[in-house]
Amino acid sequence: MQIFANVRPESQYFASQVQPEPFPVTLVPDGGGYHWKGGVGGQYRTMDLFFFVKEEGRFREFNLPNLSEITQFEITKNAILEGAGDQWGSRYWEIIAELANELLSAAKEEQQAELNREAEARERERWGW
Repeated sequence: MQIFANVRPESQYFASQVQPEPFPVTLVPDGGGYHWKGGVGGQYRTMDLFFFVKEEGRFREFNLPNLSEITQFEITKNAILEGAGDQWGSRYWEIIAELANELLSAAKEEQQAELNREAEARERERWGW
């Protein structure tokens, strides 16, 4: 199924790259966090886009979780851990907890790396480098 997207108003790319209709995007893992390829800018972060599918000629928006949204992911992890209840001793829940911790750690690292890249870009822009 083809995924479409358009730039969110809060994105730094909105003014120059928003389109009248959603554009096709493809997920291509990227170390810099720009996992979505397509559109005017060529590549975007999950947080920069609204996502859509096209059904019967109409675009229907859907939510796509962004692992960089740490608070949301921490809530999800805690819900998983609390939901284990009496079954906490099972290997299944141990694996789920391990995976949740790994994902949370990776998301925190990616978020910090993105904040660092944005700060560096602002400094380069400020000093005209």
